[in-house]
Amino acid sequence: MLVYGDNILCIHKDTDSVLKVLNKYFPLKPDSVGTPDIYLGAKLKIMQHESSIWAWVISPSKYVREAVWNCKGYVSEHLPPQYLLPKLAPNPFLTKYEHVIDISPKLDPNLASYSQSLIGIMHWMVELGCIDIATEASLLLLHSALLCEGQMGAALHIMAYLVLHHNSHLCMDLTYPDIDNDQFPIMDWKEFYGNITEPIPPHAPQHLDKPVDVRMFEEGNHAGDKQSQSSMHPLLTGIQNDRLQ
Repeated sequence: MLVYGDNILCIHKDTDSVLKVLNKYFPLKPDSVGTPDIYLGAKLKIMQHESSIWAWVISPSKYVREAVWNCKGYVSEHLPPQYLLPKLAPNPFLTKYEHVIDISPKLDPNLASYSQSLIGIMHWMVELGCIDIATEASLLLLHSALLCEGQMGAALHIMAYLVLHHNSHLCMDLTYPDIDNDQFPIMDWKEFYGNITEPIPPHAPQHLDKPVDVRMFEEGNHAGDKQSQSSMHPLLTGIQNDRLQ
């Protein structure tokens, strides 16, 4: 059950029974209940996975294409002529662009406000599945309080990149990945934390299905921060886990 404001997405083998209980406490609009097609701007559909199982898939393609279209229109109508979406953008950032040492002139309030809105839109794209721009969107966010012309150009470059890279998908796969856990050593943290156990409430219910196994991929660029020489790690999903696989 995914809940965002008054938007609810229920994925269950018997959704009617679940929604019936929910409707008892939170009345649902009768014409809003049905087979999901779009959720928070992302398209939903069922497709067959390469493992032969059928699973729900979420795609940000429609949202991304409309966002890029709106950006092109706004740029041509309201921005100075030097700001254009490049015709060819094979990568989210220009190869030699360094966001940290960008010393181009600062944006005026109107251009800065529009740049901030673009960065916000890009982060929502990442939430919906465009993880290939996660690093670049996170790096621009670092400068959102004081943006310059170079960072505005970088934001427009990302939008141009998305013209041909909008059709990504996130599959809600029910199967577990085949991972050799022997590759990941089990750390003994007792010397650091002491002999402690996880505090579980005494009345916590037992899980009724498969246990939750949180896995995530982290993208980072080694020594990407030219000032501190530290690596840049974007927050892809907001999920934190003590084991990365």
